[in-house]
Amino acid sequence: MRVLLIAAVVAAAAGCGRTALEPPYDPSTADAGRDRPTDLPAEKTDAPPDLPPDLPKDHPPDLRPETISCVPTDEECNGLDDDCDGIADNHIAPIPCANAGDVRLCVGGHFSECPKRCGICVPGSERTCITSFCTFWGSQVCNADGMGFSKCMESQPPPQCKKVADKMMRSRELEQCCVDNGFCCVDEFDLDGDNDTKEMVGRCEAVVCE
Repeated sequence: MRVLLIAAVVAAAAGCGRTALEPPYDPSTADAGRDRPTDLPAEKTDAPPDLPPDLPKDHPPDLRPETISCVPTDEECNGLDDDCDGIADNHIAPIPCANAGDVRLCVGGHFSECPKRCGICVPGSERTCITSFCTFWGSQVCNADGMGFSKCMESQPPPQCKKVADKMMRSRELEQCCVDNGFCCVDEFDLDGDNDTKEMVGRCEAVVCE
């Protein structure tokens, strides 16, 4: 009895339950053929997925199909890549503005507006101001940035207003003379009655910003 039991244990350890007719276990071929279509050769099991029918044969499969459908045209300011170079709105020439040196640029698919000529006054232009001493007449020059005027610099009044300045000095009458003779004048005496004494009255078309 003991001899038979030992023989059975040895036989089980040697064959691990396999019969003498079964080939030895080979791990390298354990999964061969698993989940493979019966009509597909073994060398085709790792083939890439089907590509679109209109994709050129030499087109790399890792590129998106839409990248080859772009038809190059002249680039326009529209946020699109019209010339198919991968960059939208490039190589677009700026549009000149009426003001020398200013241009409109393509930004975010649209052309920018032309810069305003000025904020408050036309750079370099002058307006008349009324002083409180000597001649009672002066002028102010608009700053280079168009955002304000220089201090009121004393000057001689024009002949048609000199008598008024000598008699009335700094006065509403002198400002009225300024307006009546075609100057652009600071409305310090509120000639137009709108309670704004910092605006300009008279011929100011060449001084004020539109």
